[in-house]
Amino acid sequence: MKTITHIPFNFDYNEFSKQAHLSRYADQSTNLSTLLDKAVPLVKPKALYRVCYITDRSGIDIFLQGVKFKSAVLSHNLREVERVFPYIATCGNELDHIPLSQDDLLAHYWLDTIKQMALTAALKYVRSLLCRKFGINKLSTMNPGSGERELWPIEEQQPLFSLFGDVETLIGVKLTESCLMIPNKSVSGLFFPTETTFESCRLCSRINCDHRRVPYTITT
Repeated sequence: MKTITHIPFNFDYNEFSKQAHLSRYADQSTNLSTLLDKAVPLVKPKALYRVCYITDRSGIDIFLQGVKFKSAVLSHNLREVERVFPYIATCGNELDHIPLSQDDLLAHYWLDTIKQMALTAALKYVRSLLCRKFGINKLSTMNPGSGERELWPIEEQQPLFSLFGDVETLIGVKLTESCLMIPNKSVSGLFFPTETTFESCRLCSRINCDHRRVPYTITT
């Protein structure tokens, strides 16, 4: 298992402006500058990954190092794969300690945008690292709870987290009883080598999603 706690984060104001729709909030520039001065230096995205081998297959069940996962789509995507890379990536919990008024919805929105950018940086770093280290040309990913429920239920995060031990101590990510992650801009999943890129977004019908990576398509 590899713990990565020093992932580079270069804040791109233009990208932030685009994601946060800053053109709508020109009169809030002073408040924004104050928040950025506090938040940006604190950003510390982190990640875990490990190498796992498929130890058994049974119908739609896949066993990674003896841990069972149940998903017809996952089973289909891994039908010709023997080695996968479970991972957990996060924006880091440092930004959660910035005091913000509960009534300041705009500040919370801006902070959430910074968190998303940090999470994106963590995911890109891990993907690039795996490709370089293991000589892989292309990696696809699946995430429990991403897309329609029947694809890979969010409850499957529990066995995925079990592959890493004490995740909260390692990178500050806590899995709640309802299988949500804290900090909120965290993601768990499997990277796997493939000739054609797969993203869970392809099978998700959620219309208004700011983080969609590929278009929705009904066919699998």
